[in-house]
Amino acid sequence: MCLSVQSVFMRSLVLTGLVHVGDELREVNGVSVIQKRPDEISQLLSQSQGSITLKIIPAIKEEDRLKESKVYMRALFDYIPLEDKATPCQEAGLPFKRGDILQVVTQDDHTWWQAKRVGDSNLRAGLIPSKLFQERRLAYRMKMGTLPNPKSPKKPAYEQGCDKEDCDCEGYFNGQYIAGLRRSFRLSRKDRQDSSGEGSDFGDSDYTTYEEVSRYQQRPNERPRLVVLIGSLGARINELKQRVIAENPHRFAVAVPHTTRPKKPHEKEGVEYHFVTKQQFDADALNNKFIEHGEYKENQYGTSIEAIRSVQAKNKMCVVDVQPEALKRLRTAEFKPYVIFVKPRVPESRRRRSAATSPGGGERGRVTDEDLQEMRQSAIQIDQQYGQLVDRVLIKEDSASACAELRGILERLERESFWVPISWVRT
Repeated sequence: MCLSVQSVFMRSLVLTGLVHVGDELREVNGVSVIQKRPDEISQLLSQSQGSITLKIIPAIKEEDRLKESKVYMRALFDYIPLEDKATPCQEAGLPFKRGDILQVVTQDDHTWWQAKRVGDSNLRAGLIPSKLFQERRLAYRMKMGTLPNPKSPKKPAYEQGCDKEDCDCEGYFNGQYIAGLRRSFRLSRKDRQDSSGEGSDFGDSDYTTYEEVSRYQQRPNERPRLVVLIGSLGARINELKQRVIAENPHRFAVAVPHTTRPKKPHEKEGVEYHFVTKQQFDADALNNKFIEHGEYKENQYGTSIEAIRSVQAKNKMCVVDVQPEALKRLRTAEFKPYVIFVKPRVPESRRRRSAATSPGGGERGRVTDEDLQEMRQSAIQIDQQYGQLVDRVLIKEDSASACAELRGILERLERESFWVPISWVRT
């Protein structure tokens, strides 16, 4: 409802400069006037005695439209103004979801910013909590015990190794077939530390709220962006990666991993693996040359930073699948990674799952309701802990459709622009 200036009272407010034509009147003395006619509002004002309290949403001035803010933020949390008791005006708040791009119109107030959602047809700016304010109240909630400590998350399902030596589930690590629908090895604790001092901007604060972003499009003379796949239990992301690369090996490639296991007769150095001694592997791990590394059947396996650079130097798009912990190490201006979270569509129960859609097919494809629940929980925990680092979620219905969707994403990365952290494009 636009503010009516028909009454003497309203005219006087306009003349004083306290309100402007186009401002939206929401409440009079705590009474909502949304969808009320101007004559009803005037009658309500005439019946009011003493002080009058108005709740008004300012209009966007024409000059403000000409001075569009160039500050864009990616929201890293969901916000519902109607559930926020701290906001000065819930109706004036701007609701958003994690991943939305917000154009911040003004940051003059240290507590409440004004912003618009990019792509929203509504041009009116709304109130959102400032970065500092949001971080402070999250810290307060944690102190009061109403919010879990983000640095002490519950151990996720994807980190639980299979304790059975004869486990016959299926899984992969960088092309090496290993046992376990659950990962049968655990990554070294060293791999979760970014001692290089480089990587994601996340981590400077206990909580992630907003990330300043800018549009970026790969130029012809630039190296292709790195594509990172992470997956929950049952996603079989290595199989998906290998299938897409096999379709077009001239454009896409994997980072060849290192291993300490002996080379088999049919294998070639630098093709299936880089074969190194245990001493050399340990030295490289100590010098933080690996994105991640782990042990399987007393042999070491790892993916190195140089292996990624080697692929990009050939002007090919490198596709890697890693544990989510490795994301912070990879989020650099050098790699500009595009992160895809792959998770299988999990039915409500095993009885609704056909053999054609089981994770492995055949005997190994049989899964229990407990397996399905673990798959669901794995996806939830990865989303909670690492969702703010993800650019795209790919729901895997079947291998063929997932492969087609991934191929489409890779092709768009080469020709379209995307939102990336502003630190990646600043020179």
